[in-house]
Amino acid sequence: MAKEDDLILTIDSDVEVENDAAESSDEEEIVTQGKDDEAGNEGKRDMNPDFHFSMGDGFDEIQDWEVEEPSNDIDLNAIIKKKRRDQIESESQGESEGEGDDDDDEEEEDCKSHTKDEEEGDDKDEEDNQEDIDNFYEAQETTSSTTTKSFQDLQLSRPILKCLQTMGFTQPTPVQASTIPIALLGKDIVAGAQTGSGKTAAYLIPIIERLLFKNSTSTKAIILAPTRELAIQVFDVGRKLGQYVQNLNFGMAVGGLSLKQQEQQLKTRPDIVIATPGRLIDHIRNSPSFSVEDVQVLVIDEADRMLEEGFQEELTEILQLIPKYKRQTLLFSATMNTKIQDLVQLSLNKPVKVMIDPPKTVASKLKQQFVRIRKREELKPALLYLLLKKLEGRVVVFVRTKVEAHKLRIILGLLGLTVAELHGALTQEQRLANVKAFKQSVNVLICTDLAARGLDIKIEYVINYDMPKTYEIYLHRVGRTARAGRKGTSITFVGESNQERSIVKSAITNGQSVARKVDWNEVEAVNDKIKNSEGAIDEVLQEEKQAREIMHAEMQLNKAENLMKYEKDIKARPKRTWFKSEVMEQLTKHGKKVNSKKRKVNEERKENKGERSYKKTKADRTAKASNKKSSKKKR
Repeated sequence: MAKEDDLILTIDSDVEVENDAAESSDEEEIVTQGKDDEAGNEGKRDMNPDFHFSMGDGFDEIQDWEVEEPSNDIDLNAIIKKKRRDQIESESQGESEGEGDDDDDEEEEDCKSHTKDEEEGDDKDEEDNQEDIDNFYEAQETTSSTTTKSFQDLQLSRPILKCLQTMGFTQPTPVQASTIPIALLGKDIVAGAQTGSGKTAAYLIPIIERLLFKNSTSTKAIILAPTRELAIQVFDVGRKLGQYVQNLNFGMAVGGLSLKQQEQQLKTRPDIVIATPGRLIDHIRNSPSFSVEDVQVLVIDEADRMLEEGFQEELTEILQLIPKYKRQTLLFSATMNTKIQDLVQLSLNKPVKVMIDPPKTVASKLKQQFVRIRKREELKPALLYLLLKKLEGRVVVFVRTKVEAHKLRIILGLLGLTVAELHGALTQEQRLANVKAFKQSVNVLICTDLAARGLDIKIEYVINYDMPKTYEIYLHRVGRTARAGRKGTSITFVGESNQERSIVKSAITNGQSVARKVDWNEVEAVNDKIKNSEGAIDEVLQEEKQAREIMHAEMQLNKAENLMKYEKDIKARPKRTWFKSEVMEQLTKHGKKVNSKKRKVNEERKENKGERSYKKTKADRTAKASNKKSSKKKR
């Protein structure tokens, strides 16, 4: 029998949802756990359906990205506008008539789009809890359910309650209601929660509450995020949650932005630092004024995505650098696999497990529309253009590759639409500038799945230009809209493959579906226009390439001038170190990269004692031959 001290507490989200509250189910559904057992209860408080992190006149949703326009960057919009002007001058007057036809058909198309073929699922199956990590957690697990009705029941301080009230929070989400009380006790937590479940506030609130009575000026909490956009969003939400807390400072350390600016910010020793793993290690090793010796709380957000993107070595290094004996660790992950189990064993001390079941259905107020493409793949850009002309509000378009995203931006730009793109091929300044433009002036954002993680902007429409690989990715995409009880619409282009049909079948079974009809004659007319612009598209790509080459040459010239002008100062600076430098030395040999197979063989040889870790020489072969001859003579 296990000792009482060895028991691992577990909180699961096996909660019964009352029928009258099921109407507001969503990816971020606010579930009332438990039953009203107090006679003086004023009734259920629903989450404000218009909530989108609005905080009055002084704040706006994701307003403070703190990024300037890229100083040395190509103005692609200017190149596209120039080519479009050239096209307009060379085209006949029939183009203007065609644009008029588009406007005349708008009302007809809208009427067709509302022809519904709805198939609603009334019965809701109970969701199974995620599989336990039996090899790590004790067999004896205590399951408890919380009866938290509002944030006042969590016994939070007045400044935080004032912030929550200002932001429109009335009751905690399941992950918030489960984790906040445990985190306030100082216990380590492993929480399974999906994106959009409210986990950002779930770990920020107890951290801010803990720092209300800090006794020194040093970094007390570090929050790790897998992507730069998510880190910046956490930074923004944290400042809003702590706006009424005196002397609470936030810092940020993410890759792609200025090292010097971040070093200056970290010199002030901010209380909470939000960072990506690689840049955090860089600052720990190379920024003398930054220290993690006093860190009391470490948050690893979306740990599964970090491990998927290859941050395992960085996480291990960070866990070794931050003292464990006085550290509280909060780990959030959407999935629990073997790698997560190893990370938990390495970094957490008797954690409490909080499992919140992921959503298996789309939001109740999401209208799903499907367009059957059949064998008309080449018409998709024209179809997208016609849809974007008719939709009002912010639209996110998901594509499969970054090359396709960039090409679509040029095509739509030549057709007269201003859009932004977001994918891994852009620099960090470009990505943040495009998100800022999408928030303020541009209504269309074309992005890939990787770059779209962490974005929480009020979006009215999601278009799946390319069908996702799995139904789970589909849920993640369409979950960008119809959040927190608001209405939203998704439009998906469906091909003929069995995989795509299977995803559509699951989507129709678990939510409202609408068959969107399309006038393919109109689409073909726009497609002919795009074909006539193929030469202009190639010219834009070529001009952009030349502009980048010129910009790169200018940068190299400026770099050479600076090296000559400030040679002494540059050589006097201490060399920046990196914890992977020894690994990189093994990856290279005489300036050439060693492939993975040879590297594995070399590692195996080093592990097995007595075997050489170098290539055999002529002397080695001669010695081996002589040994064979001597052994034969003895026989």
